Amino acid sequence: MNFKGVIFDLDGTVYRGKEAIPGAADFIHHLRDRAIPIRFVTNRANRPAGDVCQQLTGMGLDCTPADVLTSADATAAYLKPGRVYAIGESGLIEALDRHGFIRDDQSPDYVIVSFDREFNFKKLSTAVRLISNGAQFVATNPDRALRLEHGISPGTGSLVAAVQAATGVAPLIIGKPERRIFDMVLKDMNLAGSDVIAIGDNLDTDIPAGQVVGMRTVLILTGISTRADLARAPVPPTWVVETYAELEGILLV
Repeated sequence: MNFKGVIFDLDGTVYRGKEAIPGAADFIHHLRDRAIPIRFVTNRANRPAGDVCQQLTGMGLDCTPADVLTSADATAAYLKPGRVYAIGESGLIEALDRHGFIRDDQSPDYVIVSFDREFNFKKLSTAVRLISNGAQFVATNPDRALRLEHGISPGTGSLVAAVQAATGVAPLIIGKPERRIFDMVLKDMNLAGSDVIAIGDNLDTDIPAGQVVGMRTVLILTGISTRADLARAPVPPTWVVETYAELEGILLV
């Protein structure tokens, strides 16, 4: 198979919560052995890239923070620095601070909604008020749900939907399925989309994002999407596999 790079999603693709997906580490090792560059691109924005990399290293994978692009980092890099009200966890807050944003819950330029396990009515009310007053509504990603080790859990998209329902305003989305985050990582890899294969578990985000930048895509059935979901998929993947052993037989023969 002719390709020069691989981009992996993380949740549901390389791991589920704290559990590694069987075969992922071996497959990634085989890519490394062939000197094929890889990146990990995640819509999750709650942890800094260094923390994500530490988890991957603990699973036996060689990783540096430069190998990981989160939607938090992509959001902070994409927007012009300004005043921001952020709903999110440490990954988003640290990224915004690092890029020079000033947190403001009175008259911000942006309201950014991300994954937040302490989301509550007060945060929702503040976001709605600020967007109604003219702040730009930004979402790190639209993932409705995640598959973790204990099962399905609400994702950022669930919080974004609440804000959108209350305001009637659609957000600017930075992460997948929009192309912005993949454009950033392709530039970093110095590769064209046609040279890269994207591997993910979500038909609503991973696969459309890969397709729009010209990548071939793999849906691996270890996460949120199922084979039955293919009938309603907005964009079909290039390949569908159950396991990494099956994927290895397609890409590494």
